[in-house]
Amino acid sequence: MAKATYRLFAVFRMSRKLVLITGGVLMLLGASGTAALIVKGPFEAAFSQADIDYCETVHEARFTRGGERRLIAIIRTGSTSPEDRIRTGLRLAQHFAEVEQPDLVTLQLVALNGPENRAELRGPTIGTEIVYAANPNRTRATDRVWEVRYLDARPTELGFYFGPRRSLDEPAIAAALQEVETVHACGEEKVAAASD
Repeated sequence: MAKATYRLFAVFRMSRKLVLITGGVLMLLGASGTAALIVKGPFEAAFSQADIDYCETVHEARFTRGGERRLIAIIRTGSTSPEDRIRTGLRLAQHFAEVEQPDLVTLQLVALNGPENRAELRGPTIGTEIVYAANPNRTRATDRVWEVRYLDARPTELGFYFGPRRSLDEPAIAAALQEVETVHACGEEKVAAASD
């Protein structure tokens, strides 16, 4: 019995040279894939200019908490760079504040090519978050007029952001507000122009 078992395993015995060559090839293949990922970085989606100018409201909620009126909106946008997302978010926060007149506006910007299910729109799918309180004395959520937080990265092909988390200080927010276009709703004019 022992001899039969030994013969069976002897058939599958590999030489050390074959094991080393196979291991070396597998290691080389794994290392080259890792090197390609490091050199190229995450895949970035290609957007047209029409996509970059486009945005739409995915989710919007209005509610009252502790006597203060709050509005939360998730906006899908084609703006890929952090600077463009910030400008889009500031513009839309001002628009919501003028139209809805809430005490607190919270906007979260997600990628145009990201997940569509409401439950999946969180964590790395949120590229930028803007909090705006026209009068901070009327809300307990913040003591500042503006709060801007973002992931310093462009979206991947699947609409996720992988990068360091950053916040803008007040001078940087003031400078970004100087670059914000005339306040208008979320891309209606641009959508209409694209469909003509």
